[in-house]
Amino acid sequence: MSKIIRSKERGHTKIQARFSTVIYTLFGAFIVPRGGKVHAASLIDLVFPLGFSPNAIRLGLSRMARQGVFDIKKSGRRSYYSLNTKGMKWMEQGRVRAFEVKRRKWDGRWRLVVYNFPETMRDLRDRLRCKLQSLGYANMSASLWVSPYDLQADLYRYLKEISILDYVETFTADYTGQRRNKEFAATVWHIDDLAKQYRVFVRKYEKLISAYKRSVKGRRPMDPADCFARRFCMTAEYVALRLADPMLPSELLPENWAGIRAEEIHSDLLKLLKPRADAFVDAVLSK
Repeated sequence: MSKIIRSKERGHTKIQARFSTVIYTLFGAFIVPRGGKVHAASLIDLVFPLGFSPNAIRLGLSRMARQGVFDIKKSGRRSYYSLNTKGMKWMEQGRVRAFEVKRRKWDGRWRLVVYNFPETMRDLRDRLRCKLQSLGYANMSASLWVSPYDLQADLYRYLKEISILDYVETFTADYTGQRRNKEFAATVWHIDDLAKQYRVFVRKYEKLISAYKRSVKGRRPMDPADCFARRFCMTAEYVALRLADPMLPSELLPENWAGIRAEEIHSDLLKLLKPRADAFVDAVLSK
């Protein structure tokens, strides 16, 4: 999970996350809905309120360009950036995982994945581990993963895509241990730790909602750049939590699961901050 830290530096909100994550989020939330193309100087102006220096932004964009995720077109002395097919694919994968994966009803059974790779194939083994984690599987031991959901179709496509079907086995099983299923899930997925992180998010952004409403009531609205930065960082924190959340069925979660309240707050704050955040983005892109 990306590490997100809020602090004040030169009057801006500081976000510590992968630069590529910031750029994909920026394109997905603001640039793609406005045509998908942005001038390099405007990109710098948009990322600067998040605590990155202009030099760091230029270096980050150059690094991503070398990875082949941008189409860059010149118009006079200006360079315009847009995500190419590869970049759009990576952006879309993160968006779907963060916002479209939903909890499902549980059928009471567990799905296991076991693999055995020769040491010469450890790169493929590591790729499979990342895929299993992104699907919400929990790692029980060195080569054993478990999920409450039937993800066979998605998993099979991936195994076939990278040609590792012969090294992976899957099973459907019942839990016959000494604990209840909910207790088992809490241990395997470290649910208490995730719940604490969700509660921190809820407390922090409930306060921001209150502060924003007070500023409006007192006719002292927040600065558009600050609204943009706060909205962006809030979404980045929420996305980081969602990417770490296996989205277990409600039958396996504690009562009053904090993730539900976090989702409500994220939605409410997006709507509250949207007008002034959009005004900032529109002003930057109109230059």
